[in-house]
Amino acid sequence: GRLAPDKGPDLFVEALARLAEPVHAFVVGEGRLRRALERRVREVRLGRCVTFTGWQREPGRWVAGASVFVQPSREEAWSQSTVLAMALGTPVVAAAVEGLPGVLAAGRGILVDPENPAAIAAAIADVLAGRRRPDTDAALQYAATFTPDLVAGGYATAYRQLLAAPDARRTEVRHRQPRLPTGQARHAEGDQERR
Repeated sequence: GRLAPDKGPDLFVEALARLAEPVHAFVVGEGRLRRALERRVREVRLGRCVTFTGWQREPGRWVAGASVFVQPSREEAWSQSTVLAMALGTPVVAAAVEGLPGVLAAGRGILVDPENPAAIAAAIADVLAGRRRPDTDAALQYAATFTPDLVAGGYATAYRQLLAAPDARRTEVRHRQPRLPTGQARHAEGDQERR
C-alpha cells in the first residue's frame, strides 16, 4: 500500500493504540508518512507489535495470513488491496468512504465511520474475538469478478464499443511535442519525464 494521508495509515496506528490488548500488526507499503508512523508507533509503545514491511512485490502473502485486513482510507473509490483481502478470505474492516460501502455491501466486510480510530479499534477487536464476522463467502464471490482476465476483458469490450460507436470521432494520435517558447519547452519536457 501507499503510506499517504488519503490511505489513513495514521488512523490504523491510532486504532491499534486503542485496543485493550496489543496485537501484532503489519503495515505493508511505503510512502512519505512512514517515518511519522514509525515515530507514533514508538510514542504509543507499540514498537514490538507493529512491523513496517515496506513495499512488497506480492502483498497477498502478508494479507493471506492475517486475521483481519484494515482499510482506514479517507478517500477510496475502489480498493484493489481490499478486494485482494476478500479474494484470500481475510475479513475486512474499512472506513465507509466513497466506493468502499459498495465493495463491502451485503455483509462482505465491516464498515466503520470515517476518521474514527475508536470505531476501527472496536471492529478489529470484534473480529479477533469472533463477535463479528463478515460474510467471507460473499466476499470471495465478489472478488472473483475481478480476476485479471475478467477485468482485461471488460476493458477490451468497453474500448471496442467506444470505437464502434457511430458518433465516435477518430483522430490520429501523433507523438510529438507541441511547439512552445524555448523556456517553456524545457519545463514541459521535465514535467513529462516526472510522470
